[in-house]
Amino acid sequence: MRLLRFLLLSALFLFVGVPCLFILFVLGMATFGVVFGLGMAMIGLLVAVIKIALLVILPIALVVWLFRIFFHSATSP
Repeated sequence: MRLLRFLLLSALFLFVGVPCLFILFVLGMATFGVVFGLGMAMIGLLVAVIKIALLVILPIALVVWLFRIFFHSATSP
């Protein structure tokens, strides 16, 4: 009787438990992939904003600041 019970529980785990664990594993990995992908996308956007700030806005601000200094000192007595 114990052997039959052990075999039935083993078969239940093998045919029900293992596929359920596999499905949970696949869903967990997919969720992790989505979260990781969204996080990397946000980091990529942040890096792009920093690059635009450093390579476009900062040099333009520097040129405007230099022109203000130059023209202010040229017009003052």
